[in-house]
Amino acid sequence: MTLLEFFRRILRHLATILLFPSALKTVPVTPKSNHEVNIVETVHHTLDSLKDEIMSLFKAPCTMRRMLSMSSALRVQYKAKLQESEACMLPSFCHALPTGQEQGTFIALDVGGSTFRVALIELRGRNARQTPMIIKHMTTSKIDERIRKLPSTQFFDWMAGKIEAMLEHERGLLSSNQTLPMGLAWSFPIEQTSHRSGKMQGMGKGFACHEDTIGMDLAELIEAACVRKHLNVRVDAIVNDSSATLLSQAYLDPATSMALILGTGTNAAAYLPISSMGKSKFGIRDPSWFKEAQKVITNTEVSMFGKSILPETRWDQTLNKQHHMPDFQPLEYMVTGRYLGELFRLIILEAVDTGELFDGKFPPCLSERYSLDTEILAHLEDDASNQSIKSGPMIQAAFGLKRLPSAKELSFLRTAAQAISFRASAYISVAVHALWALQKETSGNSTTPASMLKTSIACNGSVILKYPGFKDRCEAFLHDMITSGKSTRGSVNAEKIVLIPTDEAALFGAAVAVALADGP
Repeated sequence: MTLLEFFRRILRHLATILLFPSALKTVPVTPKSNHEVNIVETVHHTLDSLKDEIMSLFKAPCTMRRMLSMSSALRVQYKAKLQESEACMLPSFCHALPTGQEQGTFIALDVGGSTFRVALIELRGRNARQTPMIIKHMTTSKIDERIRKLPSTQFFDWMAGKIEAMLEHERGLLSSNQTLPMGLAWSFPIEQTSHRSGKMQGMGKGFACHEDTIGMDLAELIEAACVRKHLNVRVDAIVNDSSATLLSQAYLDPATSMALILGTGTNAAAYLPISSMGKSKFGIRDPSWFKEAQKVITNTEVSMFGKSILPETRWDQTLNKQHHMPDFQPLEYMVTGRYLGELFRLIILEAVDTGELFDGKFPPCLSERYSLDTEILAHLEDDASNQSIKSGPMIQAAFGLKRLPSAKELSFLRTAAQAISFRASAYISVAVHALWALQKETSGNSTTPASMLKTSIACNGSVILKYPGFKDRCEAFLHDMITSGKSTRGSVNAEKIVLIPTDEAALFGAAVAVALADGP
């Protein structure tokens, strides 16, 4: 420990004593496994005082004044990365949103980390009497460890085999001499070179097919595999998951200009003017593209923003320090399904050392990092029973406890879960508000016409759609931020942001992208 770190720790302990005078109990903390580091050398807390401190630390940044300030600071970061960055604020080649009049039948592919889906999608038009877009047939295949380890030729042949299997249900298409248009939602890094092509990059997640294909054209790799299966198909569009989500909802609702993914990870797409971006952002593109394009769907990689803007707790700092990529995705580490459970686990680690939680014994099943599922927080928050008594058996089973947790312990755990998710909803709302404000600023639309008072944001992901009350809380934060911001500028227009859940967004978005693939 450096001298500076020592004095910082002393000052933090002094502040704790002043804020929580009942927290005078001193308990030495020892590591729980070889994977842990000490959060602090000495804990000055009872369980009740730690509970109060958690509420204070997580909720203090979530005032309107501070959230608006964070949004302004994030907007500055966004604008800087719009000028020059190879990692975020990446313009796609999709420069038009759907009109809702696009029609046709398309093959849609959705390649994720654990599943590969192939679907035949029919677009019928936004005003169709029946459903505007339907899945006529779909197959889902698990991408297990064996598939991940396949070399490139075998992996793309496996994909082609699944495409063939889906088309066997539509024999008329399979035997047709007509080339079938195909759209791909690709959930891995890619250097996109056109609306329908892009260079392979490292995929991670245990995949091997990229090892001998780095820099090769993804569309050509897929098409070549399909040729070997005698399939007459052509890749007409490649999109990432956030862009696909935006396109799928924009087909249904013309007020849609943003998309938010919030599940295990987070990302956002926004429709932004190309005039707001530096020339280096576009690489080498055909001049005809620039003649047609005024705005472009932009992959923000919003997870990378927020460092030195979003206030952290000591548990955030521990998580970041132990992460194999510290500071890489500051926002993601505080708002997503992968990390909310880990923050909860770190808090439990400290709470056990008061001696009042679980009789001072840390559950062995929680000794490994990321061993606490965020679903446990969701269950705790969803328990409206008296003193959260219904959660007792769930916690006992999940943590391998010898006895049911007491009402005091359950109250502590539920409060901690609520504090963590409350701040997460506030921080993601700040990031969304900053993107919304960026859209308005870069579009020269500081005064919104009465006919355009709503911005629809297409949403996907387990946290935003399934975590109890999360989406509603985000919408409330966004409403309050817009209202507070407008009142300070004396505006009377009651603008609003609506978070719209999407269904099968990757597949529908890939199909819509094909329908738009008439550009260069």
